[in-house]
Amino acid sequence: MRAVLFFVLLAVACLDLLPIQQADLTGSSNWTVAGCFARGSIRPGAQFEKNVSAREIRDLTLWGSWCGSAASTGELFSPVFQAPRILELQIAGRAGLPGLELFLERADNKARFPLPLGLPQTENWRPAEWWLPADEVGQRVRLVAIDHAGGQGGWLGVSTPRGLSLLGLWQRQLQAFLFPLIIFVVQLALFLTPGFVLASFMLASPRAARRELGPICVLAIVVATGAVLGYGVFWTFFLLPKLAGKILSYAIFLLCASVLLPKLRRKAAFRATAQQLAEPLLFTTLAGVCYLCCFFLFTSPYTPGSFFVSNRFFVEVRPGDNVLPYYLADKIYNHLPVHPFIGDWLSSDRPPLQAGIILLERPLALLKNLGLSYELFSSGLQCFWICGVWCLLLALGARREAIRQVLVFLIFSGFLFYNSVYTWPKLLAAAFLLFALAILFAALRAKRPLSYFETGLAAVCLGLAFLSHPGCLFSLWGIALLVVWFRSLFRWRQLALLAGMVAVFYLPWTAYQRLVDPPGNRLLKMHLAGVAPIDARSTWQALRDSYGSHPVSELMRYKWDNLALLAGGRFFDSYGLSGDREAARIAQREWIWNAVGLANVGWLAMAIIFFRKRREEAVPFARWLIALAICNMLFWSLLMFGPSQTMTTHSSYADLLLLSVGLAGFILELPRWVYLFLLAWQIWNLVVVWVWSAPASLSPVILIQAPELVLGVAAMVLLVRLSGGFRHILNPRTTVPSAPFT
Repeated sequence: MRAVLFFVLLAVACLDLLPIQQADLTGSSNWTVAGCFARGSIRPGAQFEKNVSAREIRDLTLWGSWCGSAASTGELFSPVFQAPRILELQIAGRAGLPGLELFLERADNKARFPLPLGLPQTENWRPAEWWLPADEVGQRVRLVAIDHAGGQGGWLGVSTPRGLSLLGLWQRQLQAFLFPLIIFVVQLALFLTPGFVLASFMLASPRAARRELGPICVLAIVVATGAVLGYGVFWTFFLLPKLAGKILSYAIFLLCASVLLPKLRRKAAFRATAQQLAEPLLFTTLAGVCYLCCFFLFTSPYTPGSFFVSNRFFVEVRPGDNVLPYYLADKIYNHLPVHPFIGDWLSSDRPPLQAGIILLERPLALLKNLGLSYELFSSGLQCFWICGVWCLLLALGARREAIRQVLVFLIFSGFLFYNSVYTWPKLLAAAFLLFALAILFAALRAKRPLSYFETGLAAVCLGLAFLSHPGCLFSLWGIALLVVWFRSLFRWRQLALLAGMVAVFYLPWTAYQRLVDPPGNRLLKMHLAGVAPIDARSTWQALRDSYGSHPVSELMRYKWDNLALLAGGRFFDSYGLSGDREAARIAQREWIWNAVGLANVGWLAMAIIFFRKRREEAVPFARWLIALAICNMLFWSLLMFGPSQTMTTHSSYADLLLLSVGLAGFILELPRWVYLFLLAWQIWNLVVVWVWSAPASLSPVILIQAPELVLGVAAMVLLVRLSGGFRHILNPRTTVPSAPFT
């Protein structure tokens, strides 16, 4: 396995160093133009993508239909050339809009072969490639560009065409993806660095033993520290001049570097922290790499940035919930007015934590393409659900092998893949909520009261969960039941401390909602009172008005519809067995049963285990996780106004993770081949139903991004290898003892 990875990396490095093989097909003379089309007639300010090198565009001639306004029209005809296997152009303007055409025309019979571009382009230049059909290759053709858009806001720019070799195509794709992938890893590392330094110093402190600083608390500290700093940077940019926020951001990372670098090799505490964090962060990074490779399989990352996800998986364009933190961060960073915001959304409709974390690294300008930078970083933030699940399983006393198997099984879930790249911060909220639950479960399993340090850390995690997404509130019912049930292990002072710290985190944002961009309660009224339009009523007033305007019988029907929808959807539609992959993706996106997916086999496993002698539990207390998730979901169903509002998009994703982990724990108690079969089916669903479905908005002449395919498969193989899957496939009778974590 190591040898294979070594040769893959060596091949990638060699491919990146080879010169790109291009062939100019027409030159810059003997072009025929009409109307406004002319050499250099391009819109002022149109630039090339940041990843396009000066060497690639040095000898290009640029043609455009811009004559001072988008109302200009024209036509462009190139000299006749021999059609290559792979055609490359630089494209600018709004190609793809009605009236803007781009095609190859045969010289012998005038037959046209369209060069579709799918999504409307931006004003800037970007490379586009087409893999021409075999019957077109070698034919004498000319490139034709037509601008008949008139006053519809369109113009078109094209470059002289080039032929590209297969090796050159792969190299270009690799260069377009490798740097963003490196930036993704660097962004995660920078975010975790302040917490790593803090946790290391706390481990080196004489009080470390009294603080119960095990792996759960250490990982929670590392992730929460970066989030708290991001929240502080958000308010610094909002309240003070832009320079003050930039200075704070630089100072945080410079201070970490000055502390960390001189002592990294000699300080035992740093090594101890790294050892405790290595496994969960390795899974998180590998999952992030795998997700990004699968996400950008059909396009260069530089082309769509953060907006590709709205068109990547569904014909119907998804709402822009995933980019709300991006726009909030941009407005706060540049001190722009927050009202109007986006469409009918208010800046106060969603909490600001993800926007603050983005602002923490924004001054470093790691990537000039801000939309792409946001997509990379925010996808990494959502992947911290893996750390939350790891802490939860560790708190329950699961063994190392079981933890790895559950993580890998969940990582290949289509639902979790989609919600990790559609970067609304619901999984980030779930991660912090699971950190708090893990701290609580660890104390309950040890039958000891929480220390004040653990209470404070759990309070910080709860506060950060609320500041990520308000949907996590629906998971509080189960936590409250646990506190009441085990009340002998809690002190009133600790509960007061927890509530006070959560309030300290949330009160500044409440003030923003009421004073800066009121009313700020739109989501609460939408879900709890069924009121979508923005109005000035308080949440309680909207609740009274909504419930008072409906008869009791109708309200009861609404609640019943909510409960019925919890088990909505048909299972076989969910996994594409009916052949409709679009319907399968919608089912896994919207319905609880289908989002949990193959983990539902755990219900059958639970029934089987009930009738036979119980062996050692793979995931101790798995039944309590399931009960906790069901409790929360029932509470959520009754709380939602309805009717039929209990879709996953309105839920707390922490409950879905609790349910999935509990059910997966029962699956692990079945014969090993069952887990391996379900894991293979899970991977099949991810690849066939989600990844290998080309976006409907893209060209039918699609070029698979080969480097993303290779790296994505390598990441999948590594994840399966870490779960022990290959070992048991090759030698199913061999069992390797695995001691619990300490």
